[in-house]
Amino acid sequence: MKNLIPFIILLTALTATGCEESASSFSYERQVVVTGLLEAGNNVDTLKLVYTGEVDKTFSPSAYAVTNAVVKIIGTDVAFTDSLVHDPSNPGRYYSTDPSKIILPTKSYRLDVRTADGKSITATTTVPDTFSMLFSTLKDKDTVRYDVKKQVNIFAWTPSRLHGTYLPTVWSTDSNAALIPKSFRRDTVDVPKPDKLGYRVGLPKEQTYTELPWIFLSYYGTTKIDVYAVDENYSSFLNQFVAGQGGELREIRYNIQGGIGVFGARTKAFGGISVYLVP
Repeated sequence: MKNLIPFIILLTALTATGCEESASSFSYERQVVVTGLLEAGNNVDTLKLVYTGEVDKTFSPSAYAVTNAVVKIIGTDVAFTDSLVHDPSNPGRYYSTDPSKIILPTKSYRLDVRTADGKSITATTTVPDTFSMLFSTLKDKDTVRYDVKKQVNIFAWTPSRLHGTYLPTVWSTDSNAALIPKSFRRDTVDVPKPDKLGYRVGLPKEQTYTELPWIFLSYYGTTKIDVYAVDENYSSFLNQFVAGQGGELREIRYNIQGGIGVFGARTKAFGGISVYLVP
């Protein structure tokens, strides 16, 4: 989530200016950027609100954070209202303080934001249905030796509903995990260490399996492998990002009324896999 905000703002700047316009012809209009992903089975952990910044000025998320908004999540087909609270230690972050306000699968929710300067932002999402891991060549809680010469690992799961894509993810959960050495990668200023969330790939809507090559595992220690069903909103954003790689992104379609960004939902498959990687 944290990496989406500056990326969305950059896309907005590129879309607004285009190749034909000079800096002098560009007219800046400040907008609210929303980044939020509801998760089935949990209350709302993080919804980020920031203002866009001008393209010729240094952008600081904390300096541009929306800190005094009224933010609510409201059920459209379920009795649900949760007023989110601002986190002063993380400017722009809003979260739920009520553990009983659980997001439910297959239900739809509306985001309602009112900023101090009078802006009104709304968006809706439908949470994908529950589903489960069905098969894995890696066994949960096993100790596994890393070996790129081994066959790729295979994962399969039961179908979800009301989703736009499946998103397999691999997390390194150890804070001091050792980096797996690879001959083609050095830890330098230009080539930093990979993120602890090292493998994310959107799949076709109906595909209920994936392969995980060993080369995509970046750290020794405890590794968690999960699959998420993500809603149409977040899936659409992912598809636009992938389609635009290597070229200019124009006319980005946002599901936000009165602002820009991403407001979506996801459901994690039951039966995620956790293994301990050793050299």
